[in-house]
Amino acid sequence: MDLDGLKEHIDGKFSHHEELDVLRQQRVSELMTNYATEIKDNKATVQRVHSRVDRIETQIKTVKGVGTAIATALGCAAAWIGITKGDL
Repeated sequence: MDLDGLKEHIDGKFSHHEELDVLRQQRVSELMTNYATEIKDNKATVQRVHSRVDRIETQIKTVKGVGTAIATALGCAAAWIGITKGDL
């Protein structure tokens, strides 16, 4: 291989390397764009899940409150019956 052939070979390798680097950078940019889109979609999903969990927690608190009110009312009724029957 003569000097001119070697020089052409090295220039070819450098140009291929530069082309690969450009393609690599384009792919990285594409992946970053897709990642940003996925993160936005995931944020919406996470917000929906959190709102559902909040609604469920509110419903549980409501049921507990109603259960406490019923238990208190039954206790009062039992006490009232006990007091009124004791007087007779």
